Amino acid sequence: MVNVNQHLQKIIHYSAGRMFNNVILVIFLPIFSHYMIPEQYAVYTNITIFISLANIFYSLGFTQSLVSYFYLENTDDYKYTLINSVYIVTAIVGIILSLLIYISKNNIALLILKSDMYSNLFPAIVIIIIAQSFSGITLSIINKLERSLNYAILGGVSNFLILILFIYGAISGNFSISNVISYIFISSLIAMLAALININIILRSFVLQNKVIFSYEIIKPVIRFGLIMIPGTLALISMRVLDRYMLTYLSPRGLYDVGIYAMGYKVGAIMQFLLSIVSMVFFPHAMKNADSPYAGKLFNKIYLFFLICGAILGFFIIIFSKELFAIFVDAQYTSAADLVFFGAISTFLHGIFNIFNLVFYKMHQAGKIAIAVVLGTIINIGLNIALIPKYGAFGAGYASIISYILIVIFNYVKGKKTFNANFRISYVYLVTAFLFLTSFLNSIIRISILVSSIKITVILVGTLLLTYSQKQHLISFQNQFRSED
Repeated sequence: MVNVNQHLQKIIHYSAGRMFNNVILVIFLPIFSHYMIPEQYAVYTNITIFISLANIFYSLGFTQSLVSYFYLENTDDYKYTLINSVYIVTAIVGIILSLLIYISKNNIALLILKSDMYSNLFPAIVIIIIAQSFSGITLSIINKLERSLNYAILGGVSNFLILILFIYGAISGNFSISNVISYIFISSLIAMLAALININIILRSFVLQNKVIFSYEIIKPVIRFGLIMIPGTLALISMRVLDRYMLTYLSPRGLYDVGIYAMGYKVGAIMQFLLSIVSMVFFPHAMKNADSPYAGKLFNKIYLFFLICGAILGFFIIIFSKELFAIFVDAQYTSAADLVFFGAISTFLHGIFNIFNLVFYKMHQAGKIAIAVVLGTIINIGLNIALIPKYGAFGAGYASIISYILIVIFNYVKGKKTFNANFRISYVYLVTAFLFLTSFLNSIIRISILVSSIKITVILVGTLLLTYSQKQHLISFQNQFRSED
C-alpha cells in the first residue's frame, strides 16, 4: 500500500499544480475585469457553462464511473482494455453529439445568450468540447493510476497556454468574445494532444498477457454506471452554474448581474483548490482500500481533514476578499466582493457531498448520488425563481448554499444506512456557520491599509498558536495513517 511519504509527495505535486492554476486565476481577474464589461463577461461565462454541461454528455459520466470500476481488476490487461474502450466510446459519442450541436447552433445561442449573435462561434465551441472531454478523461485515468506528477504537469498545460494567449490578446487589443473563444480553442487542442501522447506512453508500459483493444463486457457496466450518473452530474453542475442562466432571465439587471455574480463566485471557488487536492490524493487510495476492515475509519479521516482545512481556507478567502478585489479587479466589479462567500461556502459543501459519496462509490450505487443532486437541483431552481426577482445576485447565492446543505443532509442520511463511516454532520453545520459569521464581520469592516495589516497580523499569530496547540494531534493523525497503510 501507499505510505505516508508517498501521500505527502502526491499532495506536493497536486498542490503545486492547483496552486499554479489558482495563481493564473488571480491573473485572469484584472484581465477580464479591465477588458470586458460585466455584460460581456456574462456572455463568456454562459458559453463556458454550456461547454461544461455538454462535456458531461460527451464523456458519458466516465470520470465518475472510473472511480468505481478502475480497480475492479488490478491487472494491466484489464486496465489496458478498459482505457481503450473508454476512448473508443467517447470518440463515437463525440462525433454524434457534435453534429447535433452544429445543426442546432442558432437555437442553442438563443437559449443561452438570448441572441444568435454568437452562433458563428459554435464550430470552435464543438471542437473545444471534444478536446476537453478527452483531456478530462485522460486526467481522470492518470489520477486513478496515481501518477500525480503527470497529472500536475498536464493539468497546468491548458491553463498556462490560455494565460499566454490571454495576455497576448490584452496587450494587442484583441480581447473580444470571439478572440477569447479562439484562445481557448487553441489551448484545448494542444492540451488534448499532450494528454493523449502521455496516455499512449502509459499504455505502452503495461505488461500484457492478452492485448484486447475493446471489450463490450468490460465497458458495459462502466457505461451503465456513467449513464446513471449523467443526470446526477448534470444536476450537480447545474446547481453550480444554472443560477447564471436564471439571472440572465429573472434578474432586473440581467447580464450585468450575471457578470458581477460570476466574478464574485469564481473568487470564492478558490476553495476548489482544496476539494481537488483531497479528491485527487485521497479518493483513489480510499477506493483501493474500500473493502478493507478500516475503510470506514479512512473515509472519516478524509472527512475530518477536509473539514479542518476547509474552515481555514474558507476563512482566508472571505476575510481577504475585499483586498483581493481592491488590488486585482477593475472598479466596475467592486460590488462582486460581497458575493465571494457564496462561492466559498457552496464549494465547501460540494466537497463534503463528494466525501459522503465515497460510500456509494464503494457500493456501486450511482443512483443514490443521482437522486440527491436531482432533488437538490429542483429545489435550487425553485429557490432561484423565488429569490432572484427580488434579491438578484444575493438570491442566487443563498439558493446555492441552501441547495447544497440539503443534498449533503440527504446523502448523509442515505449513506449512513448503507455504510457507517461515522461522519459527524454537526461539524458541517459548525464550519458553515463559522464561514457565514466571518463573511458578516468582513462585510461591516471598511477596507484600509491599517485594517489589512491587522487582519494579516491576527491571522499569522492565530495560525502559529493553532499549529502549536494541534501539534500532537497532527503527529497522531500521521502515525495512524502510516499504521493503516
